[in-house]
Amino acid sequence: MTYQHQHQQPPPAYPPAGRPGPVGAPPAAPKRRGRVALLVAGGLVAVLAVAAGTAYGVSRLVGGGDDGKKLRTAWVLDFPELQRNGLKTYDGQDMFGAWLIGDAVVRAQPDGVIAYRLDDGAQAWGVPAPQATSLCAAAQTLAEGRGVVALGSADSCDTLVGFDAAAGTQTWRATFPVERRTGRSEIVAPDLSVAAGQVVVRSGENVLGYALADGKRLWQTDADRLLPGRDCRLTDAQAAGDQAVVTALCDGDRGALLGLDPATGKARWQQQLPAAQQSDGVLSVDPLVGLPGLNTETFVARDAAGKARATFGNPVDGTRFSDLPVNRSNTVSGPGIRPYLADADTLYLPTEASPVGGKMRQANQVVAIDLATGKRRWVSSGHTDSEVELVRLDEQGVLAWEVGDRRDLAPRLVRIDPATGEVTVVAEAPLSAGTEGSDARVLERDGTVVLVPWKQVTADAAITVLR
Repeated sequence: MTYQHQHQQPPPAYPPAGRPGPVGAPPAAPKRRGRVALLVAGGLVAVLAVAAGTAYGVSRLVGGGDDGKKLRTAWVLDFPELQRNGLKTYDGQDMFGAWLIGDAVVRAQPDGVIAYRLDDGAQAWGVPAPQATSLCAAAQTLAEGRGVVALGSADSCDTLVGFDAAAGTQTWRATFPVERRTGRSEIVAPDLSVAAGQVVVRSGENVLGYALADGKRLWQTDADRLLPGRDCRLTDAQAAGDQAVVTALCDGDRGALLGLDPATGKARWQQQLPAAQQSDGVLSVDPLVGLPGLNTETFVARDAAGKARATFGNPVDGTRFSDLPVNRSNTVSGPGIRPYLADADTLYLPTEASPVGGKMRQANQVVAIDLATGKRRWVSSGHTDSEVELVRLDEQGVLAWEVGDRRDLAPRLVRIDPATGEVTVVAEAPLSAGTEGSDARVLERDGTVVLVPWKQVTADAAITVLR
């Protein structure tokens, strides 16, 4: 297995003539408009150094507002146009990851990793996918401002690209072994995560480790090496904190869970999984919570060495929660991203949504589960009749976003008391932002709220910034 380093080249003359810039931008901006366009690069060398001013989307400053006591829409970013002319894109308007870095919001989308300035929506930098390729996965965690995405062509997802989100540049590029797509089957994306300065990739039956700083391949292993003498196949590999956790299905209806050192790939511990605890993977690595398997309904909370602490089902103590991925794709089969928050003691999950009256909207709450006992602690109370999206967990409790709608229910930023589950309103947003946060990555910093939907279903904008 080899890897390739990508050397930066001067960018070509770009963008094409005739593309005006964002509404509300300075006079020079009219040359920068254009919803989405890929840089054209010759041969195998991709130009991933993007000149200042290259625009991948149209950000629109939004005027007007209210009395200043509520959040207002600062700007929105149009969804990228679908690419044509033989270029394969994987659901061309999807989002694979979103982060707040410095003074910018970063969106990983099929044609590249693009950053927009929080203050006015102008493009800060871009790391585009090479010609005739498309992103197919992204590690959800950055480490010291560095991240990694996976991309590929029409028949595979076989290349890692490391990027520096502070500098806005590609840092390295490496290929990894994959099975090529045949016929009309889906593109298979790898399990991809970052831990302790390493990138952990599962591609089929292989698990590989790369250095996040320079893309050097550190190790490679598989089921035969990890579980010699057993008939096993790998189903999941996820990393966080200082370890990687690999899940295997073995001997029919049993399995195994292994903790690996992400720097060496060596197994630190192994736990056998009986049929009743069969697992397809993990919901969380730190704390460690295992997902049910195909023929089970049991979630297992485990300690750092993989030993079972507690089990719970769905529903838990009469409350049914949602464990469905929010990043479903029509053309890519890859790791599911499930909404949850957790600390060492408690797991927070959205409850299953249910219809509200005859108003054609869904409402849910948040359930807190004790990881020491597997029992329900509380179900949040005080929400509007709206969908709730988890934002983050900090010393003040759970921060969440109530989606609202566009008719009579304003979105709200709320706090959920970690002891009681009671809701306190932090800020209210305009009706125009209703449903933009549905099935979205919701980010917040210093009173600024950023909504980045995973798919263009109920949303009008790829990014909505409120402040």
